Amino acid sequence: MVSIIILTKNAGSNFKPLLERIFSQKFNGRYEVLVVDSGSTDDTLSTAKEFPVKLTQIKSEDFHHGKTRNLGAQLSCGSILFYITQDALPLNNDWLQKLAGNLNDSNVAMVCGRQIPWQTTKPPEKSFYAYNFPQYKMMLTLDSWQKSSDCYRDTMFISNVNSAIKKDVWQKFRFSENVVMAEDKEFAKRTLFAGYAIVYEPNAVVFHAHDFSLWSAFRICLDYGTSLNQGVGGLLKSDKPIVGRALEHLSKMFKYLQGNGYLKWLPYAILYDGSKFLGRSLGQFRGKILPKTGVAQKERGERS
Repeated sequence: MVSIIILTKNAGSNFKPLLERIFSQKFNGRYEVLVVDSGSTDDTLSTAKEFPVKLTQIKSEDFHHGKTRNLGAQLSCGSILFYITQDALPLNNDWLQKLAGNLNDSNVAMVCGRQIPWQTTKPPEKSFYAYNFPQYKMMLTLDSWQKSSDCYRDTMFISNVNSAIKKDVWQKFRFSENVVMAEDKEFAKRTLFAGYAIVYEPNAVVFHAHDFSLWSAFRICLDYGTSLNQGVGGLLKSDKPIVGRALEHLSKMFKYLQGNGYLKWLPYAILYDGSKFLGRSLGQFRGKILPKTGVAQKERGERS
């Protein structure tokens, strides 16, 4: 038995296709689906009740990225915890099996799958997904992390949008209930430093992307910047100065936009990435010149 855990709030029209795709998975074993909802006012609850899911409801104000994922794990019966967000959609029916296969290795604690953007996603976000979710497999170990001079470039993008974790490993480490967001990266850091490996599986694919406004991108990255000071940042290191990393990123984004016929988006892309960079930078000063409480987490409707 394995467990698929979905956190919801006003999941919208994508939720039913997500559940349909999950219940059509070809998997070598049994699986349960747990939905933890935090105050939906749309059709999310009625949609969930159309399927054989375990539905748990909490108050909206009780939602927290780490705490609520821990709740889902506590309520589960499976030996593997699969996390997928309400705004993602598995590409095909072997998504579950592709993730699970990597956990046969006793050294592997966590697997993250590939994310590809929707066709309608704006080009700056498409560039982000093309860069962070490549088509080749990776394994991150403490040894490879120590040998890497640039973990911004060389390590995988760890995300609970599309992940699987051994339950016995979760029981040892659990998700932090103190970080504003990026609980997945903070969890991965602790398991990695304890000697476990983390795998990126490019064949376990989901559609997923955000088309944030400039203001929303700033606010999300404000929370992420705060998380860097709450234990997440220890996973990231680089010998390059921040300006050098920014220029390298802009170069890659330019090549993507140019190569895919999106060059007219370059001015907006620079503003978009600038908003994210500013938010992340200011977030690292939260508690000194800004309130500590997460802004984006409180106001975002979706649980991703």
